[in-house]
This record gives sequence, structure tokens and C-alpha cells, in this order.
Amino acid sequence: MTNAYHPEAWRELFVMLGGSVAALTGLLFVATSIHIGYFKKAPHWELRAFVNTFVLIGLLIEASLVLAPQPRVALGAELIAVNLFLLVFLPVRLFVHLSRLKAKMPTARLVAGMAAWTLGAGGGASLIAEAGGGMYLVTLSCLGLIWICILNAWSLMTATYRR
Repeated sequence: MTNAYHPEAWRELFVMLGGSVAALTGLLFVATSIHIGYFKKAPHWELRAFVNTFVLIGLLIEASLVLAPQPRVALGAELIAVNLFLLVFLPVRLFVHLSRLKAKMPTARLVAGMAAWTLGAGGGASLIAEAGGGMYLVTLSCLGLIWICILNAWSLMTATYRR
């Protein structure tokens, strides 16, 4: 695990992740804009599209941070900040709005997403301490969040065609 604390060794992987996330964000924007009328009629789906978009934007920011030339400790601190911000911002927004709408909470995906953000913050802390999984944790967090976003996008897509 000697590469766990050398972000520069992960460059190619994060170039691929950043490009993939940018493409997924664009596709989500197009799909959402095509069905915007449906989402306006079902505010809980509009909120889920919002959260999904910002998860992808957060991942794009993370990939950019990893690719930026900077000291390992600075990257660790930035990864902690981004992951903790999104860990609080997105679930709180989801809880508040879905509670107001009295809509069903996507509990399993929400908990999985929160665990992934926590894992990403842990990866940042691990980079600073040079102990633990380091970039392996950050990568696992990113891949988990991409998986959750795909599941959410599938839910959004299939929901619009059921009506």
C-alpha cells in the first residue's frame, strides 16, 4: 500500500473518474431537462435529481483536487472539507424537503451515500496521517457514489416512463 499516500500515482485513474463523472453529469442534465415537466409535478423526484446532480459535481471537484499539483496534506484537508460539506448539505436538504412533502425517504441509498462521503473524508484524514487506506478509501468512496448516482438516475428515468 505504498501508493496509498502518493496521490500523483493515482493520476490516470482520477483523469478517468473525472471524465466519467463529467459525462454522467451532462447526461443527467439532458435527461432531467427532457422530463422537467414531470419533475415539476412530482417535487420529490425534482429534489432527487438535484441531489444526484450535486453528488456528481462533488465527485468532479474531488477528481480536480486529486489532479491538482499540491502537497499531500493540503489534498487531505480539502478532501475532508468537501466530503464533510456534502455529507451534511445533501442529506439535510433531502430530509427537510422530503419531510415537508411527506414523501418516502430513499433510506438505503441515503445511508450508503452518507457512508461513502464519510469514507472519502476518512481517506483525506488518512492521507494527512499517512496511516490507513489513503487514496484507496477516496477511490472506493468515489466509485460507491457513482454507483449510487446510477441507481438514482435509473429510478428517475423509470419513474418518468411509468406515468
